[in-house]
Amino acid sequence: MLSFAESFFAWLAATGISAIAGLIVALAVGKYLKLGYLLAFSLGVILWVFTDVIDNAAKLDVEASFSGGWEQVIIVVLFALGVLLFLSLDRSVFSPGAPTNLGLTIPLLVAIAIGIHGLGEGGAFGEVSSITPFSSLVLTFGGEAPGAAYVIHKFLESLALGTGYLAFSGRQPVGTTKRLGDVAMLGFAFVVPSVAAMAAGYYIEYNVVYFYALGSGALLYAILKLAGPLFTTQRASGSNGSLIMGAWLLAGLLSVYLAALLHSYVP
Repeated sequence: MLSFAESFFAWLAATGISAIAGLIVALAVGKYLKLGYLLAFSLGVILWVFTDVIDNAAKLDVEASFSGGWEQVIIVVLFALGVLLFLSLDRSVFSPGAPTNLGLTIPLLVAIAIGIHGLGEGGAFGEVSSITPFSSLVLTFGGEAPGAAYVIHKFLESLALGTGYLAFSGRQPVGTTKRLGDVAMLGFAFVVPSVAAMAAGYYIEYNVVYFYALGSGALLYAILKLAGPLFTTQRASGSNGSLIMGAWLLAGLLSVYLAALLHSYVP
């Protein structure tokens, strides 16, 4: 069994540092790259993350057909709750003319929507840490590659979040202190579900599939929010405009795919 302190601080560092790094990189790159390109890349990232998370939710127990019982019902209800809760909080999703310069309101919702599946990831990590026969994190989780894959995964998610921040908080110049404060708040909202779940999962056994179902529903909101500005913001033009945007979208998808390959890598 790994100690709680070792497990907690390793998880906090891997999640928190990756999150802050992704947000800062998004803000830095956003000064030089068209917002449309970043949005397309970020949408690709979240599309892949959605497939990953709903797979961890057993695809809403679809293989059970109509025999999954109450557990299947709960999973589907939580998925629907994840979708409808965020759409009820942000009624501008299907209003292309809605204002975008709303400060941190929408970015915080996107941060929670992207980060909430961490309730499943953190819970699973905490449970494994508490029952493993090994005294090493590396041995417990199969080497350095899975750890690196998780760090890259969280970095890309938070980069997508940072892009949402640029799109929905307005790109007007603000002071460095204000930017750092915003990054800290977004990082906090993104990281807390995962870290809290890790602490709970270490001591309490629970079905993480439920939280993956909730998280996959929430990710649909994030997908819709990142997709919307692609049709209203400055983007590639000319005969190859669609091809260029498609390439950025594909790059986002494949970046998470490569991280997933690293997770499965066995030296």
